[in-house]
Amino acid sequence: MSLFVTMSCLRYHIRYLFVSVILLCLGGVFTLQAQTGELRRPFQGVRNLGMGNTGIALSFDENALFYNPAGLVGVDKILVGFPFLLEVSEDSVSIVKDLYDLSKQSSSSKTADVVELLMGKRVHFRNLIDLNVIMPLGLEQQSGDRMTFGAASGLESQFDLQVRNPVSVEIDFGFRVDRITNLGFGMPVARGRWLVGAGIETVQRCDIPLKTATIGTILTNTNLSSTFGSCDPTKVTNLERAQTFNFGFQRRLETASAMKMIWGMSAYNVGGLKFKRSDNETNPSDQNLELSTGLSWQPSWGPVRMLYAIDLRDLTMKHADDTYCQSNKGTDCIWKRLHIGTEFGFFPIDSGASTFAVRAGFNQGYFTYGFEFNPFIFFRFLNIQYAVYKTETGEKIGDRPDKRKVFQINFGF
Repeated sequence: MSLFVTMSCLRYHIRYLFVSVILLCLGGVFTLQAQTGELRRPFQGVRNLGMGNTGIALSFDENALFYNPAGLVGVDKILVGFPFLLEVSEDSVSIVKDLYDLSKQSSSSKTADVVELLMGKRVHFRNLIDLNVIMPLGLEQQSGDRMTFGAASGLESQFDLQVRNPVSVEIDFGFRVDRITNLGFGMPVARGRWLVGAGIETVQRCDIPLKTATIGTILTNTNLSSTFGSCDPTKVTNLERAQTFNFGFQRRLETASAMKMIWGMSAYNVGGLKFKRSDNETNPSDQNLELSTGLSWQPSWGPVRMLYAIDLRDLTMKHADDTYCQSNKGTDCIWKRLHIGTEFGFFPIDSGASTFAVRAGFNQGYFTYGFEFNPFIFFRFLNIQYAVYKTETGEKIGDRPDKRKVFQINFGF
């Protein structure tokens, strides 16, 4: 069902608008765009988010493809994964329940009841489903590393909605869906002192930027697609295509070899992520080159593996979603790009996973935490991860922080 048909059917009963949009999002049909100012990046990993969204210097799994392809070298065996991820804002679960209860009530003022219920709250959903393969190949070097190839292909959708201004009710929403295929490799050089990686990323995107409409417009407009735009990502023709290149390196610092200290840098969207659009189209917006750097420490003590990391991402402050920092280079813009995290893993399974792990960190100055559990102690047949984090959706730190909870279950070997 297209967004246009869905919206048209719901204009008479706005409660069904929100319920249907949420259910469609949970089904992976489409996604709504986050608030202006959020630094959106595709395929953000649960492990990384629990650690303050770090990853430039410590990726050990398929997430390396989206943080730093050089990190693929850290995978010491073949990994095949089929993860399903679901992310919601703190208000989302209670809102869905309250809307469902409200829909069963007989009331002459249901529109007002729904608006009152949603006023000032944030509804956020993100889901991700993909297939990924990481494969070390070639001869093992003196350092014990090998050239490693990785591939991931999947669908990610995100939905955000907010009702504000109780005097003259306004509704903000937009949506975006990505079909992404990422192919990359990492290899050791100079006897493993340097790890280098590269990748090619193909993105098919359907994107409607954040729009604002009054409650009157929604109730009276017979063609809501003219207000908010329309997008049916089930049709390939509605997805605009772009392709870009990613590069990265990691340097194992010999002066801190006992701490297993690594310095890394990555360059994403090299040459720009430029979508093939018609002359009169402005969306999806092109993405600029993003340079990031990070540092990690990875000491171990018996059955306990410790990770500490700090990243500074988007060094040039040219992220397409952050128009404020493109022209203002203050402290707030630095905080929005700062990520700090730690992980304590107990009884390691391989180079990247532990039987149980706890995580914590700071994402843009906001506290994060999470855990990982592998019930099959000796391999990754079933992997369960959970994280709670906040992200800034406004122009400056503290403007509009949004608290989110993300859960992932991964079947693999």
